[in-house]
Amino acid sequence: MQRKIIQKLSRLILTTSIPMLASIAISNASEQINTQQQSVKAAAETSQFGRLVGRWKIQDYGLNAEGEWQQGNGADWNFYWILAGNAIQDDWIAPGMDKPAPENGRQYGTNIRIYNPQLKQWEMAWASNTGAKIDTFTASLEDQNMVMRGLFNGTDSKITFFEISDNHFSWKLEQQNTAEAWVEVYRIEAERFIN
Repeated sequence: MQRKIIQKLSRLILTTSIPMLASIAISNASEQINTQQQSVKAAAETSQFGRLVGRWKIQDYGLNAEGEWQQGNGADWNFYWILAGNAIQDDWIAPGMDKPAPENGRQYGTNIRIYNPQLKQWEMAWASNTGAKIDTFTASLEDQNMVMRGLFNGTDSKITFFEISDNHFSWKLEQQNTAEAWVEVYRIEAERFIN
């Protein structure tokens, strides 16, 4: 009788432990894929945006109709490797999950960024639940800054990631006005989540 009880307990442990351990292993593997560049064949330039891989807390500021800067509601911005380390995807959630959702809901958006070695530039696509269409950009490294160019909401735009360090970066959106001058209309300060 005691032997049968031990056998049943052993089977129970095996049938519950193995799936649980497999689930933990799969979860850990997906975390590695998200945070570590996987492909040694990826272009070296993938490190240009790769240095942003991780979780960031965002404070944002927008230019209002009177030309004054106003603080926004902030956001969470998460960058991770995809396509075996050949591309980077990032997800934008505004306001961040540490704040209550506004009455009209959060903005959820995503970018896919892939380096084109033939053109020696990044090619990107941005989509969000609040946008009317997918916006596309190109980007390149200019004096240690990542500079993106393209049409955003139908307006010629330039986006710059600058002052990039291990735990901080700044970001600005500039758009051309009628005089063909660049005007900064939105800015971000990002701090890395430290676990």
